[in-house]
Amino acid sequence: MLPWWGWVLLWAVVLVGGGLLVGLRALRTWRSAKALTAELGRAGELVAALEEAAHRAHDPDAPLTAVTQDPHRLREEHRRETAARAADRAARRAERMPPWARVD
Repeated sequence: MLPWWGWVLLWAVVLVGGGLLVGLRALRTWRSAKALTAELGRAGELVAALEEAAHRAHDPDAPLTAVTQDPHRLREEHRRETAARAADRAARRAERMPPWARVD
């Protein structure tokens, strides 16, 4: 059995050791937070540079996508293009057809 001053010394060692452990963990966490903040700053600068490059590369005269255009106009355009392709195909077939098989 320890005398009263032994118990006081034991508790003091436990408290000082616990405080030291908490202090070291807090210091490590602080250094990690500082490194994270610096890395986030560099990442923000990189994102800003990439956005600027994308903004400079953006072509304002680019054609609109089909999603943003009028569906009725697109449908009519598709029908006209399909009819034009069919007429071209029929003309090519008529040219290759032998004279005796042509319907004129």
